[in-house]
Amino acid sequence: MLALFRWVEYLLVAVVILGLLDTLRFAVYYIPLRFAVNFEEGNVLNAALRITHGQSPYPPVGGLPYVVNPYGPVFYYAVAPLVKWFGLSFTAPRLLIFACCMAVALLLVLLLKRFTASWSIALGFGLSFLAVSLVRTWATILRVDLFGLVFSLAGVYVFAVGGSLAWVAILFLAGLFSKITLLAAPISCFLYLFLTGNRRRAWQLAGWMTGFGLAGVAALAIGTRGWGLFHMFLTHPDPYSLAQYASIIRPFALLDVGLLAGAIALAVRDIRRRKFSLPLLYFLLASIMTLTAGKSASDANHLLEWQAVVCLAAGCGYHALRSCSEPDPAVALIPIGVIILVILGFSQPVRLGPALAGCPAAYRLAAQEPVQILTENPGAAVLSGKQVWLSNSFEYGFLSKAGRVDPEGLIRLVNHRFFGLILIGGDLATLGRDAAHPMAAHSVWPPPFVSALAKNYHEVSHFSCAYAETAYEPNPPPQPPAASTR
Repeated sequence: MLALFRWVEYLLVAVVILGLLDTLRFAVYYIPLRFAVNFEEGNVLNAALRITHGQSPYPPVGGLPYVVNPYGPVFYYAVAPLVKWFGLSFTAPRLLIFACCMAVALLLVLLLKRFTASWSIALGFGLSFLAVSLVRTWATILRVDLFGLVFSLAGVYVFAVGGSLAWVAILFLAGLFSKITLLAAPISCFLYLFLTGNRRRAWQLAGWMTGFGLAGVAALAIGTRGWGLFHMFLTHPDPYSLAQYASIIRPFALLDVGLLAGAIALAVRDIRRRKFSLPLLYFLLASIMTLTAGKSASDANHLLEWQAVVCLAAGCGYHALRSCSEPDPAVALIPIGVIILVILGFSQPVRLGPALAGCPAAYRLAAQEPVQILTENPGAAVLSGKQVWLSNSFEYGFLSKAGRVDPEGLIRLVNHRFFGLILIGGDLATLGRDAAHPMAAHSVWPPPFVSALAKNYHEVSHFSCAYAETAYEPNPPPQPPAASTR
């Protein structure tokens, strides 16, 4: 029986290595692209550029320019040196994210080796993180999730090997000061200590977290005059929807059925023993944190920590079943399910989707215009060396509806034809329909803005480029009346 498990494990390792190579193929294609493949990439690059110019990544919110940077300072200050050393482009920052993705997989392998004492299980389930379609999609996108996840998993690893709780707290806080929703790892470690009777160490960890955390919050508040806290905590007034959450997590839960079977096996074993293991606690907490994907501004990147922890829990659960005195041959279905999951991802083509195919042309137009531009695609403004007047149109729309920003300043500039080019995501007909339903999630521009745009600008170009689909130029000034010949 053990021979069957070994062969299946070796096959899993071989398949996930092929999946890793496929992910590398995607990375080679996407990392050098000279435009944003996700709207937040331009925001991050703009924040890093502000830091290189000696400015805060957290400017006052409420009036022009409308700049919102909701991530923690650790991430922005890590990207800024790359912009300073390698120039203004997405390439070096995307390489950082891809390196973080690889580091996450390495930490999963080390944790699985620690918990299972098996290199084949550790490599098979740990490296499967790099081979699934969810991770392949986000592995090169300049967003905070994988960067912060490295700190969370590093904290779990230092905790698991019995390292200093002070260092564990510092690593967890580095993750939290990158992305505030990375709470699953520190809470699971605290609960593990508490539930296993190590209550003194549990409160020590909580003490280190609280002390260092309050110091970090105070430094951020003082250094940014409170605006850093506003950006991190008060710039997400968008509504919550369980229906959206279900639509985001459902396809990945179905694909991860093999991994989830292993995680469920771990839960059954722990319940029978009446003793919760650290991987199971982390899995439960990470599953709860996926609920953040229900916010209107959220995407599948909110599932990346969960995907990593599912790999961890699945490997531990499979090991628990495999280590029984008389294991059932059906246990081999868990790694076989992971193999199928990875193979299904091989069919993904490496190409620009229809929402990005026209971005090179849109970015060229933004770079050619020697004027002030207003765009919902901040990457177009940053890479063309122009002022970013609007960094996050989606959050701007909800902040405007919530009364936290005043749209009148932008409307006034449009009425004065201040912008030589407006590059936003919709023609006048679409913008008008959206403005008629101001509480809809996709509604960004209020009716006065649309009216000002229609009165003072005209459409000149259309692109297949998200958040930069329609280009507008100012109407020519009215001609003076002809002089009388009498």
